[in-house]
Amino acid sequence: MEFQPVVLAAGRGSRMTDLVSQTSKSLLPVGNKPMLWYPINMLQRAGFEEAIVVVLSSYQAETQKLLEMCGVAMRLDIVSIPDQDYMGTADTLRHIRDKIKRDVLVVSCDLITDVSLHHIANMFRTYDATVTMLLCSQPETPDTPPAPGPKTKKRSERDFIGFEDNGNRVLFMTSEADLADMDDDKIKFRKSLFKKHPNVRIRSNLTDCHLYLIKKWVVDYLAENRQISSIKGELIPHLVRKQFYKQKKQDLPKANESVISEPVQSDILSYIPEDPMTATIRDMSTWVDHRGDMEDCCHGDKIRCYAYTVTGSLCVRTNTIASYCETNKQIPRYLATLNKGAANIDPSAIVKGKPQIGSDCLVGESSAIAEKVSIKRSIIGRNCVIGEKVKISNSVILDRVQIADGCSVQGCIISSNAGLGERCELKDCIVGGAQNLPPDSKFTNEALVAEEEMLEI
Repeated sequence: MEFQPVVLAAGRGSRMTDLVSQTSKSLLPVGNKPMLWYPINMLQRAGFEEAIVVVLSSYQAETQKLLEMCGVAMRLDIVSIPDQDYMGTADTLRHIRDKIKRDVLVVSCDLITDVSLHHIANMFRTYDATVTMLLCSQPETPDTPPAPGPKTKKRSERDFIGFEDNGNRVLFMTSEADLADMDDDKIKFRKSLFKKHPNVRIRSNLTDCHLYLIKKWVVDYLAENRQISSIKGELIPHLVRKQFYKQKKQDLPKANESVISEPVQSDILSYIPEDPMTATIRDMSTWVDHRGDMEDCCHGDKIRCYAYTVTGSLCVRTNTIASYCETNKQIPRYLATLNKGAANIDPSAIVKGKPQIGSDCLVGESSAIAEKVSIKRSIIGRNCVIGEKVKISNSVILDRVQIADGCSVQGCIISSNAGLGERCELKDCIVGGAQNLPPDSKFTNEALVAEEEMLEI
């Protein structure tokens, strides 16, 4: 294949603390499939036959087992990172550099999308891009239910992305968090940007999906520049800025030298391979931005960053409690496309009487549903036991949960191995793993977790 896929699944899930206290974020169920299954399924649908998957060493065996249970047909090279070593996403690429032999497709384990990868690949090829990233419009928030757990002020995490006028080239990128660290909170631009691009469109309603096509030489550059730890937060903004960088005179070849024998660490341009065949292909091509009025704006730059923006498709990152809960509610509508032949109620589930189970619900394997049960817009995991006259709506019930007779669960996440006594009433709550609530408990907007655990919403 032209690209080498790498799935990053060693994240700590710092925004989903209690849900990952007993498992890796990448193995949390979304629609009764491990979260990691979705990016792998996307690669498989695109025709990839093998991929590198990076996980924490403590979850390597469990990851292998769960993916085999899901029937993944791809050859997976599961690489582990020691749990005690904190690595950012760029650090991870540096860690597996010896395995990367060609241009790389990097995707986060928490991306769930039905977007066809050929759209991003075609843009990468067309413009001979250094990096092409996937962006999507931020979801509408007014009608979105509140996240389970204590009410907290939502942090703003907008990105400000500048595009060339009427184009997809990314000319500027900064985050709202970076602006908050500045004294005046003002967006500042380099003069060199406006010399070539006097008209720049700034958008603040796009989300970086953490899917990137990256030239192999960028990985080589990372290997020598260890101060870059994150792809999204550091590497991509760095490459965007370097588009307008000019090679320093002291870094240019001397008169009696044809090439630079050693890459200069401070000079990113020295890492870009330039063989005669590549130059000939570029000169003979008919790329839309290669000739005429756009020649100086685009192909005078050796580094070029582009973005493909998704509209009207499933494209979400499940990296917070709110997004995890909402994705589980939406995923039943897409499973027919992502996983052909999948049933909303697993054939091994035991359903007594005629419970009211909505078409937008999923019931996992070997779960037992008693009589007079109502389940609406909810996910029931594997090996769960739901008692009589239980009402569940807008909730995510993970694996091996027991809910006794007469309970009411609304807008909640119930973690694996938890238990609810008879007639419990929960609204907009999170129940931690292995927590057992006594009968007749009533809670609203609570995080019911072990005392020593902390939860960040």
